[in-house]
Amino acid sequence: MLHYQYLHRSSFVRDGLWLLAINAVLFFLFAQYDVLELIIGLVKEHEHWELDEFLPLGVTLTFSLVIFIYRRLVELGRVTQAFEELAKQDPLTYAFNRRAGQAILHNFYVKAERDGEGFSLLQLNIDNFKRINDSYGPSVGDDILINLVNIIQKNIAANSQLIHWHSDNFIVVLPVEVTSPYEFANKLRETIAQQLFTTDTITCSMGVTSWRKGLSLQDVLHNVEDALLDAKAANKNIVKVA
Repeated sequence: MLHYQYLHRSSFVRDGLWLLAINAVLFFLFAQYDVLELIIGLVKEHEHWELDEFLPLGVTLTFSLVIFIYRRLVELGRVTQAFEELAKQDPLTYAFNRRAGQAILHNFYVKAERDGEGFSLLQLNIDNFKRINDSYGPSVGDDILINLVNIIQKNIAANSQLIHWHSDNFIVVLPVEVTSPYEFANKLRETIAQQLFTTDTITCSMGVTSWRKGLSLQDVLHNVEDALLDAKAANKNIVKVA
């Protein structure tokens, strides 16, 4: 997955140099005007004010401030991470949404180009989903999508990725370890037909394609979409390969 870079080296170095420069100037001024000697003289002159107690107090306050800032930064990091995770999820099914999916696809593609380690895409679409929504209402349609995601996640490998691409359309990214994407897709199609139902049997059409050297990520996405359209045109509830 692509993650937001919270710590940027360039800004870290730039801010560090600014702080060093400012403190160097302050050190020069302190040395020029003998600030420490002035403070010591003031403390001796007004000893009854107990000004010397401010020195250890300043140390403890500085230490307390460091702890306070550290704890707030840790909390901020956790909140930021939580928002980042929410931004990746589809709020209905909790599968990765399209935004996160584009990052997942990009990572698989970059790895394939770099290492020659291929991957496959499986795109599936629920058959007659509009009719189901019109007949039983959108709440039933939502339940179908949720159950579909649960079935898919239980039947894919741990290193595969499920993406809610749009509406009732999903993409499963299959790693190179899945040596027969067509057989995997066909088995998944049968499992969905057996386990996903309301008063009607719910089926899915699927398209499958694999990355090959010379293909761009956009080419792979077009190929899997064409395969899915072929499956829809062939009476649905079938797997087509591109």
